[in-house]
Amino acid sequence: MTRRERMLAAMRGQATDRIPWAPRMDLATIAWKAQDTVPARFAGMNTAEMADELGVACHAVRGDYTLQRQPQDLMLRGLGIDNHPDYPFRVEIRNLEVRFEHTAGHFQTVIHTDSGSVTMKLAMTQSMAASGISLPFVEKYPISSLNDLDAVAQVFEHLEVVPTPAAYQQFHERVGERGLAIPNGPLGATPMHAMLHDLMAMQDFFVYYVEERQALKELAQRMAPFYDAMLDALMACSAEVVFWGANYDHDTTWPPFFEEEILPGLRRVADRSHDAGKLLMTHTDGESRHLLDLFPRCGFDVGESVCPSPMTSCTLREFRQGFGPSTTVFGGIPCVVLIDAVTPQADFEAYMDELFSELGSGARVILGVSDNVPPEVNLDRLEQVKCWVDAFGPVVAPGA
Repeated sequence: MTRRERMLAAMRGQATDRIPWAPRMDLATIAWKAQDTVPARFAGMNTAEMADELGVACHAVRGDYTLQRQPQDLMLRGLGIDNHPDYPFRVEIRNLEVRFEHTAGHFQTVIHTDSGSVTMKLAMTQSMAASGISLPFVEKYPISSLNDLDAVAQVFEHLEVVPTPAAYQQFHERVGERGLAIPNGPLGATPMHAMLHDLMAMQDFFVYYVEERQALKELAQRMAPFYDAMLDALMACSAEVVFWGANYDHDTTWPPFFEEEILPGLRRVADRSHDAGKLLMTHTDGESRHLLDLFPRCGFDVGESVCPSPMTSCTLREFRQGFGPSTTVFGGIPCVVLIDAVTPQADFEAYMDELFSELGSGARVILGVSDNVPPEVNLDRLEQVKCWVDAFGPVVAPGA
């Protein structure tokens, strides 16, 4: 099987010749480039070529963030929206006056509406890049008071989703049989989740959600057509698996909130994906013990960036049990076990022995590093994981 075939089969619950192993390399690469410490063996390579060098599958979720980007691609990032040459659509703003400035790692966007200006400020410094950060930090959110809600709603009503299937196709062809090129959807799984995730400071959201919930729901309704347009563009691309939604945590997206404000939206996207013959992946990193019983109701097919103990309270076995028999776990190796200064070699080997001893048949598992390979990784350990994969052998499909 090719690495692409192996990953797709695992996501479909089918037999494979071995467990797929796809560590995420882009954030480490960003840090190495910023520090001028790219390992010689990876010099001049994109992430697909690096996967070849390591003998692993290419982790190609949303896009290759080591590629050069134009500053304008971050013009709307304060709204939770960025553009990228690998994405299956671009987002443009129409019929509103926009002023965008960028200098020395600082970005400011001002959008004028009938209800006032929406101002967003971001920062992306060299020191952030040296830590492997791929998206800028927010210095000023678009919503800082309830007075900003109508203006932000107007901005969303003037956003246009421009499908770019050829851009995704280039991404797909660059990855080829090395892995699965999975096209980007929004990080906020629903408009309400986007408000928490991107549009305002978290503490403000919690207050408004309790005291001004109706006002937030009205904003969510006005954002919904934009979400529909993103979903339409995602469904129109040629991918077998699509990405939608990220970053769930049982404290910040607490269970009643998740059940009311995120679950129905993910379920809708899952149904649309399945009707289009596609699988749905969502980024499930975070402390999610008290969300595990809700995840199966969302209908997603792949929980990506699954991060077990010691970085969260759940073991990989508990994640797999919580996700249920129809959901594939993508992740499972916490990044800390790959760092010499954190985990001694003997403890790394013991951790991997235990992990593989609990995989059962190995069905519906794609091994990855949660959330990403750290820049201080011991690359020998990345390659040693293949020894456990080879020793485990073929994966038998459930019921076979």
